[in-house]
Amino acid sequence: MAGCCRGSLNGWKGRTGFHRELLPWRLRRICCSSQTEQLWVLDSVPGEVKIDNSDGEVERVLQTLASLPSSLPSRKWVVDHMVSLGFSKSLSDWIGSNLKKDNEHVTWAFDLQAATDMFNSYRDRSYWGLLENPPKGLEISIVQAELSDRWHPEDVQRLKALSRRGSKPDAGKVSLHVLPNSGHWVHVDNPKGLLEIMAPNFLSTVQN
Repeated sequence: MAGCCRGSLNGWKGRTGFHRELLPWRLRRICCSSQTEQLWVLDSVPGEVKIDNSDGEVERVLQTLASLPSSLPSRKWVVDHMVSLGFSKSLSDWIGSNLKKDNEHVTWAFDLQAATDMFNSYRDRSYWGLLENPPKGLEISIVQAELSDRWHPEDVQRLKALSRRGSKPDAGKVSLHVLPNSGHWVHVDNPKGLLEIMAPNFLSTVQN
């Protein structure tokens, strides 16, 4: 799915980079590949994230999952449990989709501790320098969820200015897209709108 240098992020293959917040802004190794033409960042701010700038939902999800046993009764049990704790049904269904069968029970299909570590790394790092000087031939596309609480007006204006700057012969390009009717969980809140933003770019890459 994504092109990157060997050893940077397992499972990234091809010509287009795509990641969500639990894999975000691990860009230095990714961008050193001459094969990577696009990198998509979904509702993840490029600067350090202060805890008081977020409603803490991602933290609450990770903490809740960490409090559960490694072996769980069923996908339905997990979804019902998350809903009972106040998480939305759509988000709970998505969390349930990350389970795999393990004999008579289910378990997580991903490494929960690794996800937590990557989220903490995301909050502590700033990649404004990379956005201001993207590698030649790479377009970094950032999707801002319209209803997300993560964005400061100053950061949005800074991204808009970088997006208007366009590409130079010796550098890459930054683009900003706003996804309407969506909070932070873009793939849950408005998957159709997200596809409409991303699909034309994928098609243009294939055609080129």
